[in-house]
Amino acid sequence: MQGRKEEGADESPPPTGNKKMTVNRLLVHLRKYFRIIFIVLILFLLCLPQTALLQTTSIEHICVGTDYETPVYIIKTNYEKPVIMIVSGTHGNEKAGIKATEHLKENIKIERGTLIIILRANILACEKNVRNFPQDINLNRAYPGDLEGNPVEKLAYEIFNLMKKYDIDLLIDLHESIEFYKNNPKNYGQTLVIDSDDDYYLFNFSSSIVKELNKGIIEDSNEYQVLVDPVKGSTAYSAYYQLGIPSLTFETCRKLPLSFRIDEHLRFLKIVLYKWNILKE
Repeated sequence: MQGRKEEGADESPPPTGNKKMTVNRLLVHLRKYFRIIFIVLILFLLCLPQTALLQTTSIEHICVGTDYETPVYIIKTNYEKPVIMIVSGTHGNEKAGIKATEHLKENIKIERGTLIIILRANILACEKNVRNFPQDINLNRAYPGDLEGNPVEKLAYEIFNLMKKYDIDLLIDLHESIEFYKNNPKNYGQTLVIDSDDDYYLFNFSSSIVKELNKGIIEDSNEYQVLVDPVKGSTAYSAYYQLGIPSLTFETCRKLPLSFRIDEHLRFLKIVLYKWNILKE
């Protein structure tokens, strides 16, 4: 019969235009697919540093089982260095440093490193709102302490051992004075005290901090200055001379309003932490 294909005859090939359309569609899908993979990879890499440096807080105690039992707060990231120890409450009636450090502990978000915070170093003196407890023993003259000594010497011993245990890179000790140093050199109000004028790094570092602090000071009488005064038996002295740890003792004057002094301690702490790359601006 005419018009009927013979069996076994080849089918006509599809138009070449259809093949090109199929390939183009495939290429479009592949591009979209790889674009999505690329975006996901970029987002992952951006989030990676934040995940790796996740901040955690833990608590341990010193002088466990005694009246001087004291919490120590360890705030750290996975990148543990540098390690900075902040000590406040060495003298129980010096409130600004305690309150500033407590605010810092509750609110800080560090980018790297570790903070070791002792809020109330002499917890009994803090509870009784007195300089020393017992009144005739000054914790800041008891370092490096003595495990077999009186309770304050044992306390100093445990704090000193914390410095060694955590291999700290910088010690910050917060204090207050009853008078401006400019008015009476026996008192240290509005100073940043270091333990050596032969240490080029420490002197220049402390000088840069004071320069930055003084930018926010309106009255000349409230300005800070670097003071070199090694005091044997103090927290900073023992850290520096016995462990080789750079140390800063910050002193505000209690003649200034408490709220102002708290802000100044916070400002000082943040300046130091920025300079050590623990905080970012």
